[in-house]
Amino acid sequence: MKKYLTKTKKRLLQPTTYNLLPSGFTLIEILVSVAIFTTVMVIALGALLAMSESDRKAQTLKSVINNLNFSLDAMSRSMRTGVNYHCDVTQEPDTSVRDCASTGATSMAFLSAEGQTIHYCRGNDSICDSGGTAVLVSKGGSAYAPLTASEVVITNLVFYVTGAEDLSLQPRVVILLSGEVPVSGSQTSVFDLQTSVTQRLYDQ
Repeated sequence: MKKYLTKTKKRLLQPTTYNLLPSGFTLIEILVSVAIFTTVMVIALGALLAMSESDRKAQTLKSVINNLNFSLDAMSRSMRTGVNYHCDVTQEPDTSVRDCASTGATSMAFLSAEGQTIHYCRGNDSICDSGGTAVLVSKGGSAYAPLTASEVVITNLVFYVTGAEDLSLQPRVVILLSGEVPVSGSQTSVFDLQTSVTQRLYDQ
């Protein structure tokens, strides 16, 4: 027992040593880590902003294209079921038939299936104008109203009518529509559309 106590006493009297060597990161290591992290975050943020901008542009174009498709479909459906195609509403009376196969015009009129006289033209607000920036429509003598969205800038609208005066031909209308859409800032997207409409009612 005495021997055990002696060994224990010697163990307790031994000095305790501590590791005094420095631990952790140095200032240079921390600066390098922060610089790498900042670089990665800047690159990731730039990619995220670019994706967000691209998505916004895509949504804008999609909305505009949907509006243009709706406008052309609305014109095509009403013309297809109508009669008495008259090219250029400035040439009266607009209730008579009139062709313009070679020159074309920025407006036209016809009699709809409901018996209303419908006018389509290029213009601004409620006034037909060959230099206008919208497609306008008038039904049954009502005031002209825009058919295209305000974001769409129409730069060209031409109607070509054939067969309205010639009973041996089925009346047909070719519509050429051009314009541009602001995407972001000074960037614009240009479009050129064409469609043709043949009168559904047999005209012979």
